[in-house]
Amino acid sequence: MEQKIIVGNWKNYLNKDESVKLAKEILDEKIPDKIRVMISPNNLYLNQVNDILKQSSVEVIGQNVTSYKSSSDTGGVTIIGLKDIGVDRTILGHSEVRKRNKSFKSEEILKEVIPEEFKFILCFEGIEQIPFNILNNDFEIILAYEPVWAIGTGETASVEHINEVHGMVKSELSKLNLDIPILYGGSVNPDNSNEILSQELVDGVLVGGASTNYDDLHKIINCL
Repeated sequence: MEQKIIVGNWKNYLNKDESVKLAKEILDEKIPDKIRVMISPNNLYLNQVNDILKQSSVEVIGQNVTSYKSSSDTGGVTIIGLKDIGVDRTILGHSEVRKRNKSFKSEEILKEVIPEEFKFILCFEGIEQIPFNILNNDFEIILAYEPVWAIGTGETASVEHINEVHGMVKSELSKLNLDIPILYGGSVNPDNSNEILSQELVDGVLVGGASTNYDDLHKIINCL
């Protein structure tokens, strides 16, 4: 069985002390061989969390990136900056980022990210948001389907719907000989994680609020 990917997106739920405490709890977690875990803390605490988890199998990743290298990007996050603190992957295009930035286009930032082979998880709400033409197999790229109506609402897409969307995306990827895993994100929790992760077309999950509670995250990691 190939490894399933579990990404914990902490968003802005936790303060510094809470982030450090949760990172230390995760450090002691025995991760099953069939599971890969990535944690995406608030950018303010990214360095501290990465220092705690860097000796473990858990990968610490960013929540966003706005450019490769920029001297005039107030509030932005650069690839160079993330690399400086030992982070080499980020989430891109999360629905909450798109909501704040109505003009966000995946292609624009990916034209800076892909040549640097900086790993990323590209979120999409619709297939039309995936720039298939510029994706490649040169380094690990991950996609994450997140129906916007399911983000933070407690409503989860049915497995039928998830399989339908993932199936369409995988069909397009196959035509281009692209080997890219697809995660599902949208109110994933301990009660539904087993059913979702058990689907053949689902390569992992992007978990929001439930990933900020150790007991919930532990159950999701060990749900299979």
